[in-house]
Amino acid sequence: MSASGNYIVESDISNWPTAVSQTGTFIASDITLESDTIVVDIDIPTGSIIRFTSDGTLPAPLVYGQRYYSIKVNATTIKVAASAVNAVTGTAIDLTDSGSTGAIHTIDVGEGSSTSDRQEIIDRVEEVIETLTKDFFYAKSFDEYYDGNNKNRLHLGFTAKILTITAVKICGISLDSSYYTNDDWSIYLDPTLADEAYPELHLRLKWDTSLFPTGEGNICVTGTIGHSSVPSAIKRACIILCEYENDPTLYEGYSPNVISEDIGEDWSIENKGVFWTGVREADRILAPYMRRIPNFRAI
Repeated sequence: MSASGNYIVESDISNWPTAVSQTGTFIASDITLESDTIVVDIDIPTGSIIRFTSDGTLPAPLVYGQRYYSIKVNATTIKVAASAVNAVTGTAIDLTDSGSTGAIHTIDVGEGSSTSDRQEIIDRVEEVIETLTKDFFYAKSFDEYYDGNNKNRLHLGFTAKILTITAVKICGISLDSSYYTNDDWSIYLDPTLADEAYPELHLRLKWDTSLFPTGEGNICVTGTIGHSSVPSAIKRACIILCEYENDPTLYEGYSPNVISEDIGEDWSIENKGVFWTGVREADRILAPYMRRIPNFRAI
């Protein structure tokens, strides 16, 4: 299992720190709770640093990505210690369950960058980009409640564009998709609807079918916002920021007190007085995608 995000995956980055020395996997049936042992597919010496990840729930009380130490039972079996001292003395953590059934658990061995370390960097970089741009560069699902406004158009208030509307409910009653449509920022009802379209709503509300009836949280809208595919520029900015975190000498960084570089034809850090990611190459790429200009510290 490798680290991945909404925009990039682990293999997109070429300069990760020295990888862990070895990686193995195990499943729930490989765990014996009575002896606190785990059967793995690699030979792990006593005292090795180990970290666990999973595509499900890890065995309790193991924590995703936390540093542990191995106690070697034999070439394919270990126990888990909370510290190096405990590993040497053979004091193992009491495993209280085997984790989620069907999940594949991964064990990374060694001091180097683990899967969880890499996942943390990717997640942080993508969060920075979304915070700065106020956008999502994938199809992000939403299911939100809105106040009816007694108008035929309802603005949803997203800074990211609407991609799809898959369901609309008024007071819990679903509307057929033929009765509404949307643009990038709002949904609206067809003003030619017949009054007989939704008799139950009429009985409850004396509802004009061409309007969203006034109310608090009475309109539920489900759909997606963002982008249907990741722009290559956004992917490149993510890669730069991850590579910069792994090796700050690769790209030109700057601090909030040193801002004097043009980052685009109409954008100048000096003129705008902003501080974005702290990496000039990434800021040049991100400039056209900025909806607002928040102050943000470097990652």
